Amino acid sequence: MVVDSSLLLPPAVATPVRNGTRRRRIVAPLSCVAILGLIAGVEPTEAAENDTVTVQDAIRRGIEGLDAESFATRQHAALRLIDAATNPDVTPQQRRVVEEQLQLGLDHPSLEVRVQAFRLLQQIDQAAVDAQIRQLLNPKIDPADVDLVGWNAFSELVGDDAASRQFYARLYLGHQRQIEHLIRQQQRGGGVTPVHHAGGSESRYPVANHDLDRWALVLFADSVLDPAASSYPSARLMMSLAYSGVGPCLGNDQDDELVRRLIHQWLLRHRELGSVCDQLRIAMRYRCDSLAVELCHRILTDPHSPATWQTTAILAASVLCTSHAGVAENELEIDSVLASRLADKRTAHVWQLIPSRKIKIRTQVCDVAMAMLLFRHQIDPRSAGFAELQADPTLIYRDDSIGFCNEHEREMAHQQARRRLRENGYDVPPYSRERNEPK
Repeated sequence: MVVDSSLLLPPAVATPVRNGTRRRRIVAPLSCVAILGLIAGVEPTEAAENDTVTVQDAIRRGIEGLDAESFATRQHAALRLIDAATNPDVTPQQRRVVEEQLQLGLDHPSLEVRVQAFRLLQQIDQAAVDAQIRQLLNPKIDPADVDLVGWNAFSELVGDDAASRQFYARLYLGHQRQIEHLIRQQQRGGGVTPVHHAGGSESRYPVANHDLDRWALVLFADSVLDPAASSYPSARLMMSLAYSGVGPCLGNDQDDELVRRLIHQWLLRHRELGSVCDQLRIAMRYRCDSLAVELCHRILTDPHSPATWQTTAILAASVLCTSHAGVAENELEIDSVLASRLADKRTAHVWQLIPSRKIKIRTQVCDVAMAMLLFRHQIDPRSAGFAELQADPTLIYRDDSIGFCNEHEREMAHQQARRRLRENGYDVPPYSRERNEPK
């Protein structure tokens, strides 16, 4: 290909030239032909006059300069090549030619050329990433115009604002290879592949709960890949987040809010994974309140749903109605729900108290409903006979601790609770002890 200098406009910005680790600029503007002339080792005026200078020939000469005996010559050749590959005033086609020739330089007989070509290709790739990062962080750039790998998929999950752009820029710079591999898998429609951490473990997710970037990467991967390809890793993550201490520790800053949004979208993406109760526990743990209200409503409007679901939903609804009194109470009608569950004698949990006493307590749905009636009227259930009660950071009380070792203790506690509620101005609706349990 022959470059016609009459078709090329001089660049508006001078070509940067490095001096050690600093940068200085040539004052006089150079045309693209002049840049190629510098690579070829000729003066700019001579290059501009010589229309027969080809791009490939000029780049080949620059690559051969990487094998010169003089260190200064090798350094100048490297700088000229990197400028020709990253200068915004050079056409994309010409920049591609530089990269193609450097790729060929990886098979050059000279070890020096091979090493320098590899290093220059890395610098060119990094320069492209840096340009994309700058574009991402520019609030005036439309998100659809950002060409950074994975950004479109990420912004669809968490939205496009300054916080999400800053978070993704850091996430990409820290996990570039994993994200690029993930997006390639998504585009090919491939299955889920493990996202390894630095230690090389086969674990699907990291153990460090404070590593928000790693957790964001795992949740991002499980959100964008085809969930039908392999549900086991996501199912294991679902169970860990719902029933263990494993998971990101979130506070109230911008990064925590971004991860919270990501968890919300991850739960929506995996609606068919796990149980409604599992999803509710995660939504409550990470304060995905709107989703938690929806899940509570699904469970509580069906009194025949499993007893364990009922106890979890009663506790969650009580929390939500305390923190979001207006919306949640209108949506969940918690007082009528609690009153209706006082007749539900189904056992939800059986727990053996090993540390203190060798006894078993059984939690029935009616126990949890009565405990939450006391809580809503600012009465400590422990003062009304719920002796084994233990606190829970998410759901107020551990649902498996709201129980009794026999029916006599349960009856005595419920009578005492009714008396305390009446003293507080609330008359518990009567119910028939012979009422059948929900089938």
